[in-house]
Amino acid sequence: MKRRTRRLRWIAGLAAVVVAVASVVQAVRLGSWGPVISAAWIPAVIVATWPGPHRRCLPRRRSAAR
Repeated sequence: MKRRTRRLRWIAGLAAVVVAVASVVQAVRLGSWGPVISAAWIPAVIVATWPGPHRRCLPRRRSAAR
């Protein structure tokens, strides 16, 4: 993995943690679950965009397509 890619992942993770902590702090101050619920989509986006294990592509078929 390239150094730049690793650094970008760390920055994105750190930003997500900062937003999550800020929403929890705001929820405690307001006494409401609203800020936490409004920031709940962030972990889903991180999980969906995080790269999975590297797999080789399937080999091409040698026969003609029908």
